[in-house]
Amino acid sequence: MQIQLYHKPNSRSQRIVWLFEELGLDYDILVCDTLDDANTHQLQQAHPLAKFPTVKITELEHTFFLSETSAIAEWFSTHQQSLGAMNLDSSALVDYYYWKNFAEATFMPNLALKQIFSQLAIRTPWLIRFIPRAIQYGFNQGYLNPLLQQQMQMINQHLTTQPWVAGSQFTIADILLWFPLHSCTHLNDRYMRYPAINSYLQQIEDRPAFQRALSKGQWSAPIFKQYWAVAN
Repeated sequence: MQIQLYHKPNSRSQRIVWLFEELGLDYDILVCDTLDDANTHQLQQAHPLAKFPTVKITELEHTFFLSETSAIAEWFSTHQQSLGAMNLDSSALVDYYYWKNFAEATFMPNLALKQIFSQLAIRTPWLIRFIPRAIQYGFNQGYLNPLLQQQMQMINQHLTTQPWVAGSQFTIADILLWFPLHSCTHLNDRYMRYPAINSYLQQIEDRPAFQRALSKGQWSAPIFKQYWAVAN
């Protein structure tokens, strides 16, 4: 099987680099830094609606593209029979399906809204920038901040009783949850006051595959931190 990953550094596609390292796969990374670079144009021609990550897979002379982080993670987990629902008991299986989908369907959209309101204000002419700033403040205080606080409390409580989100077994649910969880801790100091989450994130960083992925994916901690800090 030949694998090419269209990857944008410091984005959600970092999780797929990490996934491939955990699975021990051979793959090529096509870095897409901007919307105008050659790799991005190549991807858009092959899959007009594709975003990062997208993988190009060639298997038995059949080539196809697969987008969406959770879909890619699920496909490779099933294909490799690793890091998925295999060997999970009934309780862990429930946690696996819930947290795997919570990461992308519930948690990440709230963080995306943080970025949307922030970028809207940044791109508004300064003379009237107070208008989107006021809207951003009201939405954050009245909705997003309390909701994210509630979600972080729930995650922290869950992780006080087990090392991984699906019990004792590391799965793609952990890989999918890492990015929004790591992003949230960079929004504001209030989201860094959860001991179980901090221990969980440190446990992830200690994994050799995770460290290899940071290098291969051209991860920049300062750029990532700055990107999310302005969204508060």
